[in-house]
Parts: sequence; C-alpha cells; structure tokens
Amino acid sequence: MMDWTDNHYRTLARLISMHTWLYTEMVVAETIVHQKDKLDRFLAFPEEQHPIVLQIGGSNLENLAKATELANAYSYDEINLNCGCPSSKVAGHGCFGARLMLDPEFVGDAMSAIAANCDVPVSVKCRIGVDDRDSYEELCEFVDKVVSKSPARHFIIHARKALLSGLSPAENRKVPPLKYEYYFALLRDFPEIKFTLNGGITNIGQVSVLPSNAP
Repeated sequence: MMDWTDNHYRTLARLISMHTWLYTEMVVAETIVHQKDKLDRFLAFPEEQHPIVLQIGGSNLENLAKATELANAYSYDEINLNCGCPSSKVAGHGCFGARLMLDPEFVGDAMSAIAANCDVPVSVKCRIGVDDRDSYEELCEFVDKVVSKSPARHFIIHARKALLSGLSPAENRKVPPLKYEYYFALLRDFPEIKFTLNGGITNIGQVSVLPSNAP
C-alpha cells in the first residue's frame, strides 16, 4: 500500500512473522524506467525480507515490460500488477490501478509482458468490480480473460468494488460493501487458480473464521 509498506514497515512485519509474504508499495513503471540511476532507492530491500512481492502499476505495455526487466535483477519472489487502486491520481489521471479492470484484454496483455520479462511468478491485485461493472459474471470474465492471455494464476481479491469518483481512497476501503461470497464463488468456479482474500480483515481471528463461513 502506498505510503505504508515501505522498507521500515516491512522490516517490522518480518520481525513479527518470518513466513508472511511481504508486498512493496506500488511502484509506477515509469518511475523505474525513467530513473534508472536511482533503482536502489525504489527496488532494493534487505535479504531477510524474502519472500517479497514487487507491486507495479502502469498502463503502458512497453514500460511495464521494461520496468519488470529492470526489477528482475533485484530477485523479488513475485511480480504483482495493481488493478485495485481507486485513487484519482492513479485510476483517474494515471488511467491504471482499478481502472484497468475495465479492460481485461489489456490486463491479459500486461501480465503476459510482465511474465516474459521476469523469472518469477506473476499475480494480479484487483477489486471485485468497478462502478456499475460489478456483477459476479463480469468478475469471472475478467479473470478468464487474464488467465487465457497470460501465465497469471494468482489473484489477490479485495472483496469490494471500487468507485472511481466520489470517494477518497480511504473511503473506498470501507464504504463499498464487502462481498466475500464472490471470493468463495471464484474458488468454486476456478479451482485451478489461486485466489487470496483481501479487504475487511483486521485480526487473526477473522482469518480462521472466514473459511468456515464459505457456502
């Protein structure tokens, strides 16, 4: 998460758990491509932070590919594409983040380009929908298209839709209702795909209880 999961936060998280997968802040592809002399500032991390995932953002295939190629030298354990950030700077002016869910064809191409330029698995972080494109059928179409066009086999699902206007990023993490039933339906309908649940989980107790609530 932007402004949260920096090196200091990840160091603390690793002290708490030796096994949890850690995620970087989202790094915009253009930041990597156009600031090659400062790559350590954006991409370097201590060895003890493994396993660690680099999350990148962007809507330009060439830059996503180049950024991944440069990041590959840093030996991340997975590369993740952000398709869930609803902020106006990202999904509005930047035309990436959650807005990418409106173009599953592009996301499939992007994941293919990312996978072709790294030596590790790739994954997608997304919402369950965007604005009025929030039916379960549309979510399935998104997953199916990305899987059919790329090697991506892991989706981190924030079980809320994103509203691209009218809410702040903080409100977008709380106001749209959680629909965990979408996540459980994905597990049922795509048994060959790995889905990780995100959103609304605030303590360890919920982690153990949620699976028992599956229909």
